[in-house]
Amino acid sequence: PIYAAAVREGMARMAGDVADGLVGHPMCSMRWLDEVLVANFERGLERSGRDREGFDFLPTVCCAIDDDEQAAYEAARRTVAFYATVRTYMPLWELHGFGDEAAAVGEAFRSGDLAAMPTQVSDEMVDTYCAAGPLDKVRERVAQVAERADGVFLTPPTYFIEPERIGAYQSRIVEAFAPATA
Repeated sequence: PIYAAAVREGMARMAGDVADGLVGHPMCSMRWLDEVLVANFERGLERSGRDREGFDFLPTVCCAIDDDEQAAYEAARRTVAFYATVRTYMPLWELHGFGDEAAAVGEAFRSGDLAAMPTQVSDEMVDTYCAAGPLDKVRERVAQVAERADGVFLTPPTYFIEPERIGAYQSRIVEAFAPATA
């Protein structure tokens, strides 16, 4: 099978046109998932005469599982800040009214003020694009995404945090979501 990665409309339509599936981007709100990704890969499936049954949709959820909710938000905030520097993703931020925040992150990045970047990302932005906090809260978000999908790809926050913390978040994902083995 050939899977395409997609963030925006065109790649999602292309995936529906010719790919066997679509893997989503770590920054994806529920609204973007429904209104942009699903709507457009379904449009591609329709115009290529294919049905949904033969197409795998694997959205990605950035998961920061931590009982210390502030620490989880801080880790997720840094990953959101990284992606907010990419101008191509501006429609993703603007859909929810976060265009100014993303622009401020980009300005901090271009001026070399890396420490200021995450300070421009609000808790609301983190909640919109990531699953951060205690396990029950993260599970709820993953379940919402999974309802629309054939599977999910879970990733820890990965930018502007120490490798050990990335590994710890990855381990928590595995512990929480990996199938139990006998």
